[in-house]
Order: sequence, then C-alpha cells, then structure tokens
Amino acid sequence: MIEILYQLDEHLLFISSYQEANQLTFVLKRETKSASCPHCGHLSHRPHSTYIRTIHDLPVGDQAVILIIQLHKWFCNQTDCTTKIFTEKVPWLSPYRRKTKRLEDTLRTIAFSMSCLQAEKVCQRLHMPTSHDSLLDLIKYTSVTEIADPSPFCGH
Repeated sequence: MIEILYQLDEHLLFISSYQEANQLTFVLKRETKSASCPHCGHLSHRPHSTYIRTIHDLPVGDQAVILIIQLHKWFCNQTDCTTKIFTEKVPWLSPYRRKTKRLEDTLRTIAFSMSCLQAEKVCQRLHMPTSHDSLLDLIKYTSVTEIADPSPFCGH
C-alpha cells in the first residue's frame, strides 16, 4: 500500500498507519525543500509553518482510505508580489478539496451514470462515503470542454 501512496507523490514520507472498522488511515508528511508561489511563480526556500489536511482517497478492498497529511506554508520573498504567505500545492489534490482527484474522478463517473440518489447508495457500498448533494456539485462544476459528436436525432 505504501508503494501506491508513493505513486501519488514522490515527496511523501510515511509516518504511521492504523486500521479501524472498515477504514485505513495513513499519516503522511510531505518533505520538500521549496515551493513555487502561485501568484508570481518565484521559487521559495523559506518555510513559514506546517498544517494538517485530512483527505479521502480511493478505497482499498472493503476499507475506506483516509490520508492525514502534513503540508507546508511558505514565504514569498519577491518584493513586488502581493502574496506574502502561500501553501504548497500538490498535483493530486485540488485546492480546498478533501478528496483526491482520482477519487473525485471515480465519483464523477458514478454520478454521471445514474441518479445521484442511487449513486450515493453505490458509493456508500463501495466505501466511498459521499452525499447526493456532493455528487450533484461534482456534476455542476464539471466543465464540458469539447462537445461530443452530435446525435443523429438532434436537429441543427
């Protein structure tokens, strides 16, 4: 399982894990020496502090997976940048979200394939706890970047 977590991010350091009823919890730390400011792009080597995020990931077998991860905040040293302190970004996690991108993609696929009330029940059964409202939000905020081939039944 640890190898799967390292596939998410090579900077993850495994601290500990524990198992509860139908749930695996992994405590991780992200070890980085620098981060790029999201506003100006300047590479900062000056850490500010750390903070903890609790993230849901895809289930393993019949157990939900929770990642408790320690991330860093950094100072931006650029004098002309309006951002003075920023949080490091990880590629497998969207800002302000509590689910990994791969879990969100799976939930989105399920939500688009059936009604959200049915999808909620399926997700609960698959150990991906979510509400039908969260599934509706995933559908609502999904961007349609390209239009599929038009149906022969559509008149133009």
